[in-house]
Amino acid sequence: MTMTNQARMANQQHMSMVTLDYIEGGIMLLDGEQRVRFWNQWLVRYTGIDADMACGQKLEQLFDDPLPAVVLSAIGDACEHRLSRLLSHQLHARLLPLYSRNVTGARTPVYHSMLLRPLDDSEGLTLVQLHDTTNAVRRERHLRDKEQALRKVHQVLTEEKQFIDTVLKTISALVVVTDPHGRIVNINRSCELQTGVGEEEVRGQPLKMLLGLDSLKHLPDGRWQHDEPRPFTCRMSSAGGESMHIRWTVKAVRDSEQLPRYLIYTGQDITERERADALLRLEREMLEMATAGEQSANIMTHVCLALERQLDACRVAVLQMDANGRLRVEYAPGLPESFSQRLHQLQTDTLLRVLLPGLQNGHLQVFVTRDPGTHWQQWQALAREHEMSGCWLMPIQASPQMSQNLLAVFPRHKSHPSPHEQMVIQRISHLTALILERQQQQEQIQYLALHDSLTGLANRSLLNEQLMRSIHRARREQQSFALLFIDLDGFKALNDTHGHDAGDALLTALGLRLKNRFRATDCCARIGGDEFVILLDSVKDEAMTQCIAESILELLSAPLPWGEHQLQVSASIGIALYPQDGDSADELLSRADDAMYDAKGGGKGRICRLASAV
Repeated sequence: MTMTNQARMANQQHMSMVTLDYIEGGIMLLDGEQRVRFWNQWLVRYTGIDADMACGQKLEQLFDDPLPAVVLSAIGDACEHRLSRLLSHQLHARLLPLYSRNVTGARTPVYHSMLLRPLDDSEGLTLVQLHDTTNAVRRERHLRDKEQALRKVHQVLTEEKQFIDTVLKTISALVVVTDPHGRIVNINRSCELQTGVGEEEVRGQPLKMLLGLDSLKHLPDGRWQHDEPRPFTCRMSSAGGESMHIRWTVKAVRDSEQLPRYLIYTGQDITERERADALLRLEREMLEMATAGEQSANIMTHVCLALERQLDACRVAVLQMDANGRLRVEYAPGLPESFSQRLHQLQTDTLLRVLLPGLQNGHLQVFVTRDPGTHWQQWQALAREHEMSGCWLMPIQASPQMSQNLLAVFPRHKSHPSPHEQMVIQRISHLTALILERQQQQEQIQYLALHDSLTGLANRSLLNEQLMRSIHRARREQQSFALLFIDLDGFKALNDTHGHDAGDALLTALGLRLKNRFRATDCCARIGGDEFVILLDSVKDEAMTQCIAESILELLSAPLPWGEHQLQVSASIGIALYPQDGDSADELLSRADDAMYDAKGGGKGRICRLASAV
C-alpha cells in the first residue's frame, strides 16, 4: 500500500471516528464479554464517566446505581446470543442513569431509548445506540423546552476503519459530511435509503442538490469559516416521492489550527411531529374563530385553505345536500366556479343511492376516476378537466335539524388517502360539526332572547332596539315614522270561554297574519298577553298611517276556525308619529299606549291618535 493510500485511509478513518463523536446520540461498543470498547462524548456528558475510564469496564461496574434487569438481560442477549433489542422509554421508563445539568448545577434525568445491535462483520462487537427522547416526553406532558445545545466535544478515534464504517451504516439518523465549501464528502446508509440516491451520485455535489431548494436560505454561501450554522428544518422528497420534514443540526470539525475541516449534518425525520403540530394549529385556529363569534362562512373558508396546505396536491370544499338530495358547493376557495356549477348539474338518483349509506354511517367514502361504470363517464370527464384523480367525502354530522354537510377533498395525483390524511379529514370534520352545532345553539339562544316564543314576533327588547335605530335614522335623514299600539278586544272572554289553548292558537294565527302583512324593514312585536306594537319604518303622513291601521283592524278581525267554533276578536289601535308625538322611544310608546286606551274607552274596535300639545 502506497503512502498516498495510507494517508487517504487514515484521513477517512479520522473523519469517521470524529463523526461518531459528534453524532446526536449515545454510541458505545461492547465486546463478547460485555465490556466497553468505545464510549462517545455524548455518553461522557450525560454520565460524567470519561471514555478512558469506561473502556474495558462492564456497564454495571460504571454506575453507582444498579442497572434495571431489562437492560442487563438485553445486553446479555446481544453480546452472548447475538440478538438485537430495542428498549423504548414508553415501556421502560428507566434504563441508564443519564443526567443533564442546568445553569444552576441541578441534575435533570435524560429520557432515552436504547438500541442493541450485534455487528456481523466485526469481532463479536455489539453496537449500543442511545436516542435522547427527553423532548418527546416533555411534549407529551405539554412542556415545551428548548432544544439541547449542541455538544462541543472532540476526540480522535484510532480504531479500525472496518467496524467504524459499519457503525455509521447502522445509525438511523441521516448523516451528511461536507467540506467547508458545502460540497458533499459522504453520506451514510440511512441517508441513501431515505433519499433514494447513492453516495457515489452526490459526492462532490453541493449540499443543496441533496437537501432541495427549501434548504437554500439555511445553507452558508461560499466557504464556511465563522460560527456554526444554526439548526434548521427543510422539506425534502423521500425515495417514494413523498414530502419529508428533516431537522438538521450542524457540527464543525476543525484542524489543529482551528480552521474548519468538515461540516457534519445530522438529520432527524420530524415529519409526523410537523404534521401533528399543523393539525393542532388548525384545530386551535378553528376554536379561536368560533369563540370570537366568527361567521361560519369565514371558518369554513379558512378550513378549506388550511387543509389544502396540509394535504399534498389536494383541493378542498364543503358541500351541502339540500332537501331534494342534491349536492351543491357551499365553500370552495380553491376551486373555480365552473366546477361548482357542473357538479350541481350532473347529479342523479344513482349518486344519491351510492352516497346514502356512507352519509348515514358517518364514514369516509373514497371515489376514484377509474370507475368502469358507464353512468360515471360524465363525472370522470369533469374530474379529468380539473385534474382530479378522485374524491374523498366525509360527512360533517351536526345536529339533525341542520342540513347535511360534507367535507370533500379532491386529490390530484393519488386516488386513496394515507392513514394520516384519513385521520386529518375525520378530525377536522368532527370539529367542524361541533362548531356548526355550537353556532346553531347560539343563534337559537339569541333568537329566543329577542323573539316571542309563541308567535315568533319580536319581543319588547328587539322592539326597543329597532325603535332606537329608527329614531337615529329619522333624525339623520329628516324623515318620519309611525308606531301602532294594538290591544285585542274581548280576548279575556274568549280565553274564559274556549280555554287557553284556543287563545294561544288565535295569538299565533294573528302573529302570522301581521308577519305576512308587513315588510322586513317594519317591526311587528308582541309585548304583552294580547298587546302588539307595529313600527312602520317609513310613512309620509297621518293619513297613510290611518289607512294602514284600518287594514290591520280588518286583518285581525277575520275569524279563525276552532273545532265547531269560530274564534274572533276586534282590536283597538293607538297611533304615535315621530317626531310630532315624541323624539324618544319611551315618549313614543307612552303616547301610542295612551291613544290606544283612548280608542278602547270610546267603544273599542277604533283607531285613535291623541291631539298634539300646542
